[in-house]
Amino acid sequence: MLRHSVCLFPAIALFDQAPVCVHEIDTDGRLLSTSQAGLELLRAADVDEVRGKPLLDLVGVEDRQRVGRLLKQAFAGAAAELNVAVTSDTRPRAFAFCVVPVPDAHGSVARLICIAFDLSKREAEQQELLRLNRVQAVLLQCNHSLARAADETALMQAVCDNVVGPGGYGFAWAGFVRRAECTGVRLIAHARSAQSDFAATLVAAANAAEYPSACRVAIDSARPLILRDFEQRPDLAPWANVATQAGYSAMVALPLRTRFGTFGNLSIFSADADAFDDGEVALLAELAQDLAHGIQTVRLRAAEAQRIRRLREEVEREERKRIAATLHDVVGQSLQSVNLSLKRLRAAATTDTQSPDCLLQAALGEVQITIEQLRELGKELRPPCLESMRFTEAVRCQCDATGAHAGVAIRLHASGVYAIQTQRLKEQCFLSFREALGNAVRHA
Repeated sequence: MLRHSVCLFPAIALFDQAPVCVHEIDTDGRLLSTSQAGLELLRAADVDEVRGKPLLDLVGVEDRQRVGRLLKQAFAGAAAELNVAVTSDTRPRAFAFCVVPVPDAHGSVARLICIAFDLSKREAEQQELLRLNRVQAVLLQCNHSLARAADETALMQAVCDNVVGPGGYGFAWAGFVRRAECTGVRLIAHARSAQSDFAATLVAAANAAEYPSACRVAIDSARPLILRDFEQRPDLAPWANVATQAGYSAMVALPLRTRFGTFGNLSIFSADADAFDDGEVALLAELAQDLAHGIQTVRLRAAEAQRIRRLREEVEREERKRIAATLHDVVGQSLQSVNLSLKRLRAAATTDTQSPDCLLQAALGEVQITIEQLRELGKELRPPCLESMRFTEAVRCQCDATGAHAGVAIRLHASGVYAIQTQRLKEQCFLSFREALGNAVRHA
């Protein structure tokens, strides 16, 4: 029968490699043959398994009357189209049917050719594309957040907000391993402030000794963990009831790791039970990797800023000590001398034993010396060269002055020096350099 059918309509054989289903139907509405895609749809090994089956048995009950009218229209000699649901794998799938009548040698309709396009597959591909586009949008937004991150907490909050906002996911939370105990997870950030109780439940489950929980497994294994049926995995999802009541059907736990080890977790929940396929998880894992390196960079940047702050505080402390010593040993002595001269001038005015003019000139000289000392001290606190010179020029000028005073040759080589943006930073850098240069000259 199949050979006879192929002879009458050899085009069926041409569709075996096509991605669409092509059925040959007799005048009773039963299958005569089908293409390879049709066999796959019907879960049949060969044509013999499906030959003779009514076409109406393959469509949903709600569509059988419509398909029946379609077949009558086609047997009347008119091609027709219709969208129907076909039951396959106990799951209805949407198809677009196009039925074409095939006449015999006498012009009567002898059979029908039914071409079926799987709309569900196309819709699934479109949904997958939309989902991947959303993940790409999350990656883009998170890269912007990484570039502007001031601290790791603000960064994690921005990432959770991006996952739920542009990403379209239901919920996201991030936790870090406690550094002191190296066990347990502490909550860093979560999206949707109205679901703080849900976040607290997740963190409590992550720290419970009797259950490993999904996020802790992801942290310990350093691999993403995907859950779709929460109730079937109470060991990994002790929070299943709460998640289901919140409307979530799937989740993925992504470890945050660098070459130093795994230090945290980013968990994402979705209301879509089919979420987190391989392509989506690969993009989200890329996000987690970029995020982990970004956090590491923020931490290194913070550590470097703290080191610089301590160095600056140390330099400022030494500078204050030096200023205090100068005020005490130099300016204080000069003021004491002025005080003695004024006392002698007052005594001379009452006893007339010494010319007041001489004493007054001496006092004025001592006052002038004190003024010069204070002026020099002011220059040290705020070097005037910084007002008119670039930083490298001011440093070179200081090298020349220090070398001339100490009788040593100092050469400055500067390359790749960036412009210092603020005057305060310029002053602090210059004072730090001057202090370091002075120590080097004194101890060399």
